Order: sequence, then structure tokens, then C-alpha cells
Amino acid sequence: MENREFEELSANSKKSDRHKSTPIQAYFNFVKSNLGIGAIVLPFVTYSVGWFWSIFLFLPVAFSCVQSSILLIAVADHLAVDKILYADVIRITLGLKWAFSLDIAIVLQLVGICIAYLIFLTESVTQSLLSIGVEFEKWQSLCMTLIIIFPLSYIKNIHFFHLTSKYGFYAALLGFLVVLYDCYLRFSQGLYSFENSVNIRNSFHYVGVAILCCEGILTILPIRDSMVNKLDFKMVAINSMATAFGISIFIALIAVPIYQTDIKPILIFNLENPYLQFISIVFYSISLLLTYPLQLFPAVQIIERMILEKQSYQEVQQYQPQINEFENNQIQNDSENAMFADTKIQIIIRTFAMICIYFIAYYVPHLSHFLNFMGSIFGSLLQFCFPVLAHMIHFKKTSEPQPKLTYTFVLIVAILAMVLGTIESLRAML
Repeated sequence: MENREFEELSANSKKSDRHKSTPIQAYFNFVKSNLGIGAIVLPFVTYSVGWFWSIFLFLPVAFSCVQSSILLIAVADHLAVDKILYADVIRITLGLKWAFSLDIAIVLQLVGICIAYLIFLTESVTQSLLSIGVEFEKWQSLCMTLIIIFPLSYIKNIHFFHLTSKYGFYAALLGFLVVLYDCYLRFSQGLYSFENSVNIRNSFHYVGVAILCCEGILTILPIRDSMVNKLDFKMVAINSMATAFGISIFIALIAVPIYQTDIKPILIFNLENPYLQFISIVFYSISLLLTYPLQLFPAVQIIERMILEKQSYQEVQQYQPQINEFENNQIQNDSENAMFADTKIQIIIRTFAMICIYFIAYYVPHLSHFLNFMGSIFGSLLQFCFPVLAHMIHFKKTSEPQPKLTYTFVLIVAILAMVLGTIESLRAML
């Protein structure tokens, strides 16, 4: 790719730093991107492999996630292009066909994550109403979530979450603290056991969910782009992932010896005290509601860009036949600073996406097996394979040293998860 093309793309993308985020704001945004639905399902799958063995399974997954994220950030920093997305990196380094494959994987991954969020919120509504003697069917609880989920789905300005993300993070922490308090009460009564420590046979029931505890790969570049100084984002990302992974594994290792055979697929439903359970549900629901648009944002942005790019290309062709591919990638929208979707295309895309997500969520099977399936396939592709390949190809002809050991380790983890994790998930669901 010629330097002129990158310079033009960068020049066309420049904008004011008026709404740029600080490292602290980016830190909270990225922590919340990683601290998703996987964290509250991880204790259930941790029990299936044993609390001690889960440590040896989680560490290589977490290490691979950090390394692959660093590789992706390194490529984006080297390209030095403003407003660059994950799909742009793959398009530049691997080509259009690979970029199209990435787009498909992103959409499917995000649909899966959003489905999982909806399942949690739906079951939370059902559980909360049941505690006051009101019994709802699944479809009724799903309809109740529409009141909040649909408006959030139309937010298109990621800067909106600079002010709210840290409060969502605090809400998640408070929800986890309620769980820890319940664990303390049980521990003080002697209700704990460390017997179930190793169960190697169920290892690949665990790996896919562990990968989804590291689900922030899709928001890395949008959050990086939102910073005043993008070069500071590498350390922000490492600290954010370390925080999110530490919280996830800590909660799992505490909960498993306490709840043992009574442990449920969604952690906070283990609380027997109805008041504690309700408080925990409220806090974690707030956290997921603030995370939901952050997860939906990259996929919707890619789809909108593809459609608008095609329309712009057809219009400009009438006046300028020799148009550069990368000049087309950046579609300037006069209303891009608006809070909500305000064009027909934006509204149609978001509405159609939500209808599909709700429809599939109604028929989804067991949550933990479904998450393991999503993490094993799409999580491995997006979190591990694409960043490694992009870094490998981009720096191949440069003087930069290539971390071949890192490539090998990450790809081994990815292949094992994709093959064995997918087989185990399908076997469990079918």
C-alpha cells in the first residue's frame, strides 16, 4: 500500500480532540468490555473442571488474549491511521476476502454475546418477579427487556459511555461484592469444600467460556481511537485486561468451593437470600446494560460503513472514475456527533439486528454450553487468529523483530480451543 494512501486516509479522518477520552476513561471502558457475561458463567464451568485445574487452563488463555491484543495494537500504531477499525487492519494487511470473513465473524460473535446478555436479563426479570409471587414465561420477560434494550441499541456515539462506563464498572464490582458476602456467610458456617479440584476430562467445556471473559478485542481500536494520545493505549489495555481477568478468576475460585454441587449456570442465582440476590441482579444488570451498546457498536459500525461506502462509491463514480479504495472507507457523516441513530440506514440496521437477536435468544439452549461454543469458534478466530496473522504479514517485510514464539503459542491455544472446544460444546448441546 502506498504511503500517499495512508496519508490521505489519515487526513480525511482528523477531528477535534474535544470529546477525546483520558487514559482513565479508556481504562474503564475497556475493563467493562472484557468484564461481560463470561465472568458470571465462569464459576459454573470452573466447577466442571475443578478449581485447581481451572487456574492452569485460564492462564494460557489470558496470556494469549493479552499478547494477541498487543499484536493488534502494534499493527494499528504502525499504520498511524486515525479512526481505524479492526476490519480496516485486516483489509490492509490480509486483503478484502479476509476482511469480509472477519466481518462475518464479528457479527456472529456479537450476536452471540448480545443473546447471552438478553438471556441473563430475561432470567433476572423472571427470577425477580418470582420472588414477589409473579410468574412470567420467557417470552414475557423478554418483552419487558425491550423497554431498556431497544433505546440503548440506537446510541451511536461511543463517547456517551465515557461518563457512564466507570459507574457501570462500579455496579459490576458491587454485584460481585454481594456474591462475595454471601460466600463469606456460607464459609463462616462451614459450608465449603475443596474436594473438586481437578477434572481434566471436562477441560474443553471450560476454555470457550474463558475466552469470552476476554471479549474486549472488538472494542480495542474504537476505544484506542477515542483517546487523546493513542500511543498510550497499549499500557491502558494491558492494565484493563489484567483487572478484568483478575476479577473473573478470583470470583470463580471463591465461588466454586462454596457452592459446589449446588452451583448454577449464572453465578448470582446461587444466592439463597432473596434480598441479596435481588441487589446483586440489579447491580450486574446495570453493568451489562452499559456494556451492551459497547459490544454492539463495532459490528453496527462496520455494517453501516459497508453500506454507506457502496452508496458513496456509486455517487462519486459519476464524477471521478478513478477513486481510491481507502478514500471510500471513511464516510463523513454530518451528524456523527449526534447521540442516537438519525438516518434511515442506521435505524433500519439497528432495528433488524435487534429483531434477530431477540428471536434467536428465545430459542437458545443451555447458556454455558452456548457460550463455550461461541468462545471456542468465534472467540478464537477474533481474539487469537486474526491479530496474529495481521501482525505476521504486516511486519514480515520490515526490520521489526517478529515474536515467533508468541505466534506459535497463541495459535496452538486457538486451534485446540476451536477444534476440541467446538466438539465438546456441540456434543453437550445435541
